[in-house]
Amino acid sequence: MAETIKVHGLQELSQTLMKLPAELEKRVIMGALRAAGQTIRKDAMARAPILEKPDPRRRAGTLRKNISVRRVKGKTAVYVGVFGASRKKIAAFKAAGGGKGANNPDDPYYWKWVEFGTKKMAARPFLRPAFEAQKYEALRMFEVYMRKRLAKEARKVALANGMRQAA
Repeated sequence: MAETIKVHGLQELSQTLMKLPAELEKRVIMGALRAAGQTIRKDAMARAPILEKPDPRRRAGTLRKNISVRRVKGKTAVYVGVFGASRKKIAAFKAAGGGKGANNPDDPYYWKWVEFGTKKMAARPFLRPAFEAQKYEALRMFEVYMRKRLAKEARKVALANGMRQAA
């Protein structure tokens, strides 16, 4: 099911970005992408199921707590998803005698099973519906962030150029 989203003003945005230094351009775009991703993240957190039955190997809210927005290395992109426990937390758990990593109550490694289901468990999606519900709002947040930040950076560049000319 392909869907088309039309974005207006890309040519003007491109021209404005061409006037900014490359590193600044990257920071502005990454900030806008993070702002858009936060919109989807908040919705996904609200939709993520919480542990219903007590289980010594799980902690209620672990799945929600580990939904975050992260930068894709080497690209001007972000990823909204569930990120497991850090290596440091896993090592600390094992050092404390916790045994297998599957028993770590702070590691939401099972998120894929919740999102997509298994043979024995029906899917309880939370990431995909959050994206579908918030994609237009995320695009709007991207635009709002870009407008504010570009105006701020343009003022800085103009001020810096004015100071150089005065000197």
